[in-house]
Amino acid sequence: MMRGWACCLVWFWCSWALAAPVQAQACENPRALHVALIPQRDMATLLMQYRPLMQALSVALGRPVDAVPASSYGAVIEGLLSGAVDLAELGPASYAIAMSRGADIEPIATFRLRTGFLTRQPNGYRSVLITLHGDRPKTLASLRGATLSLTDPASTSGAVLPRQAMRQQLGMSIESYFSRVTYAGSHGRALEALRTGAVDAAFVASTVVDDEIRRGRWRADDIDVLWQSSPIPYDPFVIRRTLCPDVQRKILQVFSGNTASLQKMFSELGMEGFASVSASDYQAIRALYPDHP
Repeated sequence: MMRGWACCLVWFWCSWALAAPVQAQACENPRALHVALIPQRDMATLLMQYRPLMQALSVALGRPVDAVPASSYGAVIEGLLSGAVDLAELGPASYAIAMSRGADIEPIATFRLRTGFLTRQPNGYRSVLITLHGDRPKTLASLRGATLSLTDPASTSGAVLPRQAMRQQLGMSIESYFSRVTYAGSHGRALEALRTGAVDAAFVASTVVDDEIRRGRWRADDIDVLWQSSPIPYDPFVIRRTLCPDVQRKILQVFSGNTASLQKMFSELGMEGFASVSASDYQAIRALYPDHP
């Protein structure tokens, strides 16, 4: 009797030991790929512009691709952390925040930028502080007590870098310097707040201003640029590393392979194509957000 019981124990231990590595190596192969985008502009417009990418991913993966509407940068981060989002476009700061919170993600690509009035190189954009052009040129000093629009708390160019830079230059927080500071929710809405006079100044991404100028909605002489940051590496597309290797490989192929079917999207977004990136490209931004213990 004891001998039989011992044999059962040995069999159970051997079975568990053999199964454990397989379980540890298990990967995710979702029936539908869930994609999210940070709301830089109106979300309905963004989803329409990104439709060619969604279609290319669906063809490559042989499964549906569902766009996950996001109301904020933070919502995209939470989706990646919870596993509700498999692939996302993040801002540099939102990528750094996600990594500091333990997200198991990898940057795989970014856009190659079209240069313009404020964006001078294809691999980097800038945070800019702008006001409407008037009869008398404005300066940062003249804005004390004025009203200001930021975009989203996790926006690199619309909040994170401006807060850091203004504290260094002014010796105080943005809230102490300006009479009212609001979050517009997107770069497009921040520009609209400036246009309508709801605020006196706004921090936005240079790429968004350039796109508005290309579309004829703004002219270069409509604005005064009072401050601009050093070049910032552009938004990374990230994937969850828990996805099965074959799924990851097929996603990467969409970004690194033949992009002829995506030319309309690039044109709509004011981009030239995709470019490869790695985690090291965002190290300076990640340094602003130490990893949580």
